Amino acid sequence: MTGKNGTAKHRTATGAADLLARRITRCFSPPVLPVAAGCVVSWHATWPRPAGLVWGLTAVVCGAVGVLVMAFGVRRGWVSDLDVSRRAERPLPLACASAGAALVWLVCRHLGAPRELLAPAALAPAGGAAFLLCTRFGKVSLHTCAAAGSVVLLALRVAPLCALLAPVPAAVGWSRVRLGAHTRAQVWAGALLGGGLTAVVLVIAG
Repeated sequence: MTGKNGTAKHRTATGAADLLARRITRCFSPPVLPVAAGCVVSWHATWPRPAGLVWGLTAVVCGAVGVLVMAFGVRRGWVSDLDVSRRAERPLPLACASAGAALVWLVCRHLGAPRELLAPAALAPAGGAAFLLCTRFGKVSLHTCAAAGSVVLLALRVAPLCALLAPVPAAVGWSRVRLGAHTRAQVWAGALLGGGLTAVVLVIAG
């Protein structure tokens, strides 16, 4: 459902399909899939050394911090909801998240994180900056951006068969459109941004 200007119009979830869409959008919210993918990459890159657990826990902490920042923003009235549905409210939390992710990357580098993990760690600040730039021109789906980027990350750094997880970002995109949070174009834009940026960063990093 879209408005006169082509933007998505939110509506209340009532039917079975709507409730399923809401559960998908919550279970695969932006912090969840990247953190999970980061843990898998950490484990895969350092196995059988225990270092993977340490860097995986670092990813979990970073994800938790991001959620807490969003929750604090909702509580203080800076943003309307955890999804930051209103485009005008996105710059501040995105800038804070990108700055925090960049700081985490610097700390990981200083502490001697494996080279295989530094490139994936750079995805968070790079993605945040790119998303912040895109927000100046239109509303893009952060959910599909994170989901597509996570699948590409797993496919390039763990196993090509992980590309079979492509239905996950597709389901996430369907849920966002179903709930009226985004238009189809915004969902596709998010997926292309997340998947494309992830591929470029990882290929350049080698």
